[in-house]
Amino acid sequence: MVRTCDYPGCSNKDVADPPQSFHRFPVTDVALRKLWVLALGIHDTKVEKIKKLRVCSAHFSDDDFLSTCPGQRQMKKRILKKSAVPAPQVNKTVAYQCSLQHSLIA
Repeated sequence: MVRTCDYPGCSNKDVADPPQSFHRFPVTDVALRKLWVLALGIHDTKVEKIKKLRVCSAHFSDDDFLSTCPGQRQMKKRILKKSAVPAPQVNKTVAYQCSLQHSLIA
């Protein structure tokens, strides 16, 4: 089963070697979870449902991700900062690459 981004209107898919990363909802931080729920306009706020949702990196700015310090190895996985909240197509470059790749596959 191919997972898609759950941000409204986004069709990015989590396929093998995707150009974007996919991120889970913050479940333990109630205040941050409420911000994500508002950002996505979700009405069913049951934790069981929210645990299954993913948002792609196109909805976060580069500043929303942890960066490596000089001299450290590059992280294999992009990790969101604890304060990151998704927004509509923040990362335009990734969004364009994803839509272009999707149109080439289709």
